[in-house]
Amino acid sequence: MASESFTHSEILRLFGEIEDHRAEEIFELNPSTDELEVTAAYVAGLDDVMGKERHPLTGKAAKIYEIVTRDELPGDDEYPRG
Repeated sequence: MASESFTHSEILRLFGEIEDHRAEEIFELNPSTDELEVTAAYVAGLDDVMGKERHPLTGKAAKIYEIVTRDELPGDDEYPRG
């Protein structure tokens, strides 16, 4: 099945404001709309919609996730407390 076409505005809709070079990296992967939507759900923290199995992202979706989340600072709850 051929990948559905997507646009830069769709990337912004799914992932919010991301840098142009990151959007270009995503375009170069030529992902399907489904791959973009699944990745967006993971980025938004909705991976629990997968149920108990919680399948990890693979293939293009995993690469997109890496691109979108690269260089993010950990949230306050992710810092070690001592």
